[in-house]
Parts: sequence; structure tokens; C-alpha cells
Amino acid sequence: MANLEFKCPCCGGALNFDNQSQNIVCPYCDTDFTAEDLKEYTDDIEENGKEDTSWDESKIQAYTNDEVKGMKIYSCNSCGGEIICEETTSSTSCPYCGNNLVVSRELSGDLKPNYIIPFKRDKVFAENALKKFIRRRPLLPSSFAKTNTIQEVKSLYVPFWIFDADVNGRVRFEGTKTRTWTSGDYRYKEVKHYSVVRDGGIGFTHVPVDGSKKMEDQLMESIEPFDFNQAEEFNAAYLAGYSADRYDVSKEETFGRATTRFRQGTEAAFRRDIHGYDTLKVTESILQFSNTEARYALYPVWLLHTKWKDNPFYFAVNGESGKIAGNLPVSPLKFALFLLLFWLIFGGAIFGIAFAISAEGFEIPLFVGIGVGLIIAIAIMILWRRKMKNVRFQYGAAHYEKPGSLRIDRRKDIYLYKKVTCTKISSSNSKK
Repeated sequence: MANLEFKCPCCGGALNFDNQSQNIVCPYCDTDFTAEDLKEYTDDIEENGKEDTSWDESKIQAYTNDEVKGMKIYSCNSCGGEIICEETTSSTSCPYCGNNLVVSRELSGDLKPNYIIPFKRDKVFAENALKKFIRRRPLLPSSFAKTNTIQEVKSLYVPFWIFDADVNGRVRFEGTKTRTWTSGDYRYKEVKHYSVVRDGGIGFTHVPVDGSKKMEDQLMESIEPFDFNQAEEFNAAYLAGYSADRYDVSKEETFGRATTRFRQGTEAAFRRDIHGYDTLKVTESILQFSNTEARYALYPVWLLHTKWKDNPFYFAVNGESGKIAGNLPVSPLKFALFLLLFWLIFGGAIFGIAFAISAEGFEIPLFVGIGVGLIIAIAIMILWRRKMKNVRFQYGAAHYEKPGSLRIDRRKDIYLYKKVTCTKISSSNSKK
């Protein structure tokens, strides 16, 4: 009969039974478990099912011959970009590189959008949104605000693949609870580790994934959410006076990103049900998708292009909500000066408070003021810099949760092990 082997939840090493302590011990990280705790954990692991994250694509269809009448594909010989316009368009420029576009061919064989959100914001709004975005940015180089001018403003319907799904499954977290205390000349820190399991389900609807290679994915996700309540069934008449980017990312290529967003969204929703832990980290999620749909939509975007010191800067404005995203330059000199200023202000204030309540000298209050003041100053500067550079991927799909769809079918918190460390208290602290 083959020997049974159990893996350590802490380090993954093979566990052994210790006949002296009657516990299960890991020889690699010195963690031990009671037989009951380990059995509860391993039994729960074995209950996991198979994952299913497939998508139903039946709602996506091609244009009919009648639907493509009056529409042509315009191509850019410089960057290769392709957009869809009315055939009466005499000339237009590429929204990506600014070069002239030429008619390349008739629109045929392409997939037809299921939906379109018409533009709700005009060009003036987009320009003012950029000016407001630049205004009152302390870290912005002074010359950027003075010399920067908008080079180009383009309206564009951007292709998105949109996904619906009801998600059922299990998410396992590693949770920790920390306790500290002092005894004699030592300070102790105890960290208890738990396997925190939530089974349940949640629904998501109209989660978008960028369908254009020319459009930066992070920039498009940064101007989300798009309000699908404003969407209409696709009608080519909405393209009158506007251009539409032609999708060049197939729906199959976007399945991975869509699945990631649904997974992250489910993990975040289940996390909201967990309380009482100091830290939580996802260690496993096994999901099954049902009632899935993949569809194709056009969403309105204003693209703005500026130039500073021969460096281009690109911004996008959500043509439905008006939300703007883009990265602004940061002045290293201003960053350093503000960091120093906040360090002095907060460090000095904390030193003064600590010195006033301290019974011994100024050394410890000084170290506290320097350390805590620097941490606060760095945190403020990180926040300011994030406001300067707000282009980033969306985590999950919280904006697209179906209201009231979250349910938790099972809650199971399994204690695994604990780690206790001790450090000797310095002589100056022990005297207090």
C-alpha cells in the first residue's frame, strides 16, 4: 500500500507525524497541526469541483448586405488603423496618428455591433474636461500648463466585446489574525493563519473588454464605467458625423481578460462577506459560469492629443459619462520639495506631541517624528502622483454587478497554524 502524503498549507512541504507531540509537523518550516485541523482542511480541499468559464457567442452576427450600404472602411497607410465611416465622407484623418485616411474597401463580412451608446458629450465638453484635469495639479511642471495646447480632438466609437454571466463557485482565502504583547525583556508577535472559504454566487452584466489593438486597454478601462442603460440597438444612423474604430481583436482573444475580470469581481464580492481578519489573500478560486453571453458594442470616446517638449500625451474622455483619463508629467523638483515640506510639517508636529508626553529625553520622540512623518509624507505624495497618472486596469467588475445577486451559500473558517516570534526590547525601552 502506497504511503499517504500530506502537503503543508504553509510552505507546501511534505508533513510528518510526530509521535511525541501527537501532532502533524512540517520539517521544513517547523509548523505543526493537530490531526483534526489538518483533516478538516484536507477534506474541504477535496470537495472542490471542476471549473467552467466558457462563453455563449450565439448573439453575435455579421452585417447583412442591406446594413452595410453607405458604409466603407477607411485605412491609414501610416499606422494601419482602420475606421468605419459613411461613404459620403470626403476626407478624414486617422484618430491615432493624424495622417490622412483613404478608402480601402467596402464593408463586408464584418460582425455587426449588437448595441451602441450614442455620444452624450460634445467636443467643447471634452476640451474643458482636459483643462479642468490639468488645473490645480501641484506636481505638474509649470511650463506644461503655460505652453501646453490641445493639438487634436477626435470623436470615435470604440469597439468593445461585452460579457454577461452568472458565476457560482468557491473562493479560498488565507486569513491572518495578529496579536502582540510584551513579557519581561521581550516583545512577542503571534500570527494565526486560517483557511477562509466562501461558497456562493453572483451575477455580472455588460462587462466590457476593449476590442481595438490601437486603443490602449488600460486607457479604455480607466474611463469606465459605461452606463448600459444609455445603450440602443445598433443603427448605422448613429454613425452620421462620427467615425467608428473597426475591431481588430477577436472575441476569442478577449475571453481571457473577461474571465479575469469576472474572477476578480467574484473574489472581491465574496471578500466583502469576511470580517475579523487582519489580512486576506486569495489562494484559490474555482468558478462555474452559467447564462453566459458575449456581444459586440460601440461605445463613445473623445480622444485628445497634446504635446509638451516634443513628447505626446494622450487622454480619453468617456463620451457618455464625461469621465477623463490620462497621464500627466510629474516635476521631480516639485515632488522632492513637497515631500520635504510634508516631512518637516508632519514630522515636526509628531515630534512635538511625542516629546510633550514622553518622560525621557528627546531621542525617542525625534526618531518617532522622523519615521512617522516620513511615512505620512510618502503616502500623500503617492496619492498626489496617482491623481496625476490615473491610467490603470480596472480590478474586477464591481461596476457591473447585478443588484442583489450576491449570495453566500457556505461559510467555513478553518484554523491552520500559528507562528510566534519574539524580539528583545532595547535597554532604553525596557527602563520605561
